Amino acid sequence: MCDILAISAGYNYTPKKYLPIFAEKSRRNMTGWGIGFFREHVAFVERSSEQVFDSDQVHESFQRLARVIDSRIIVSHVSCPLSGSKHSAHNHPFSLTFLDHSWLFAHVGVVDNIVSYRTINDPRIEVSVYTARIFEYIRDRLVESFRLNPYISFLQALRNAIKKLNSEYPGHYAFFLANESVLYSFHNFRPLVILKESEKIGNVLIVTSIEEGLTGEGWYEMAPREDSLGKLLIVAGPDLLYYEDVA
Repeated sequence: MCDILAISAGYNYTPKKYLPIFAEKSRRNMTGWGIGFFREHVAFVERSSEQVFDSDQVHESFQRLARVIDSRIIVSHVSCPLSGSKHSAHNHPFSLTFLDHSWLFAHVGVVDNIVSYRTINDPRIEVSVYTARIFEYIRDRLVESFRLNPYISFLQALRNAIKKLNSEYPGHYAFFLANESVLYSFHNFRPLVILKESEKIGNVLIVTSIEEGLTGEGWYEMAPREDSLGKLLIVAGPDLLYYEDVA
């Protein structure tokens, strides 16, 4: 299974501590990786189809990025053979601009039927992988909600989009959706774990699919209720603002 990591900080943060650990913990996933971050409110993504961990060391470019990225929000994805990634362009995160923000999106899980989804909105993600279609579907439903009701809250619009997504394309979802300052996370089939560091260590919050966490103690499991569609989290800076199940 692929793995995802998101870091949210109250200031521009350099992930030299956590990104290499994430790469090492994800060593079983050997078909590519991607790192997304923000610069001047614009999303940037670096990708590679090469193994993130080989010959007992983290990929050189992955390590370099961990030392030079300076962003409040950082999203990373490591691919597994089941994801079918054969080219770096297939690796997440993906980025789109809509609703006056630049956005990053990364996902793990299997949703086979959604590959048939075709957006009518631009821009489009020109790769044939289901994560791209999931991102476009969510974007389309969010844009549609604000077109119908400019006063709807983003939280309500996203909850509505998630409900429609699960209704039309049932499957296994665990994704991060982030703009330059807020991280949204939804999962319905595997727990995500979170850690909030103390201010002395670094005023950041980390969310990952690595079940044991990246470091020692302090990781808290966020598992959805069995009777819900999944759990939705909202993180801003180092704070978990919202964590509720979508009914």
